Amino acid sequence: MRIIMAALTVALASAVTAAPTHANAESLTPIVFVHGQQGSAQQWQSNAKRFSGNGYPDALLHAFEYDTSVPTNDHAIAGLEAFIAGVKARTGSSKVDVIAHSRGTTVLHTYLSVPERAASVRRYVNVDGRSSAALPGGVPTLALWGSLQPNGSIGGATNVYLTTLGHTETTTSADGFAHMYRFLRGRPALTTRVVPEVPALVRIAGRATYYPQNSGVEGVVQVWEVDSGTGARVGEPRHSVRTGPDGAFGPLWVNGREHYELVVLRDGQIPYHSYFEPFERSDRFVRLQVSRPGGITDNIDRCPTHSALTVIRNREWWSDQPDSDRLELNGVNVLEPAVSPRLRQVLAAFAFDDNCDRASTPGVVLPPFTTLPFLTAVDAYLPARADAGGTIRVTQTARGGDGRTRTIAVPNWPSDTHAVTVQFKDYLDSSTGGVRATVR
Repeated sequence: MRIIMAALTVALASAVTAAPTHANAESLTPIVFVHGQQGSAQQWQSNAKRFSGNGYPDALLHAFEYDTSVPTNDHAIAGLEAFIAGVKARTGSSKVDVIAHSRGTTVLHTYLSVPERAASVRRYVNVDGRSSAALPGGVPTLALWGSLQPNGSIGGATNVYLTTLGHTETTTSADGFAHMYRFLRGRPALTTRVVPEVPALVRIAGRATYYPQNSGVEGVVQVWEVDSGTGARVGEPRHSVRTGPDGAFGPLWVNGREHYELVVLRDGQIPYHSYFEPFERSDRFVRLQVSRPGGITDNIDRCPTHSALTVIRNREWWSDQPDSDRLELNGVNVLEPAVSPRLRQVLAAFAFDDNCDRASTPGVVLPPFTTLPFLTAVDAYLPARADAGGTIRVTQTARGGDGRTRTIAVPNWPSDTHAVTVQFKDYLDSSTGGVRATVR
């Protein structure tokens, strides 16, 4: 049976990932994704892979990034205008489709208010953000409304209400994708799953960036294969590449069955280690996020006795619901009800030893994270070793996942000399959608 299922999986993957015919490719419009506040191309990772799995060439999938630490949008609108012009020039297309999320919808409403700019957009998807009485710029619009804007509306648009989903989940989920694809293509997607590729064919690419400015980090990106049970590095780096001013790296070959560490190295700065679940499908929107001096990670107490982790998932962590997420660090759940309630829309959890006192205080959110959007922090003592010879097992039990767990093992790097990020996928392996939507 396992052999038969494996053969079927490979057959489906081959069918879905096969390059579209020339005629089909010509009929596709490039897509530009525009993120929201404190966002990046990370919120495009999963649905870009779903579009790819439904026949979109990588050359037609793009993400525009801008600095959300700036309170006004003038810089974003000017940058988007140049970005869309570049996409049109590279693809030879006269128009693009745009998907915008949260603050990105405000950017788009202003962008589309100029007729010459609106003429470049064929269709527009407005995700859980700006409302309006009429279609932005007169462009055909699909408006998806999640739990942050449950009463949103755009006049003349197709308004779809996915209010059981988190704010970011609305734009990263299979359910959101199903509506996006149908609207852009005029027919249902072949699949809403992220379909695995043949493991040996997987490639990754992306940028090392400063958070939340989305500016590039110059340095060296190393890719290490790691032991899935311990997080320890296996052999020599699989890749070691220098980034330029934009922080870009790749594409780089990886094996879709293995676990990897990507580390950003800069002269005179601490290494930034990022650990992932296996890359089951090629991913061009990997982001290795680094904090500048004066940034959010300055609020983390660092000392040689403990490890500090940032655990992120582009699907909200909910800890106060009947079906809640669990996030365990070496078997201890850190998502108490007050840590990541649904209303806070938490995407990233910081865990460190507050005051370096070698004691944990469960269930309490540390300031200033109590007031920061999308972020939370807990006092969790995770003993470190100078040689990082120990292991921290980071395990999630995702809501809606029937109790199934996924674990990423990482070395216990000392927090005074190393920064560690752990990123879980924002989808369940067996997800095929199924959220009930209201369409008006």
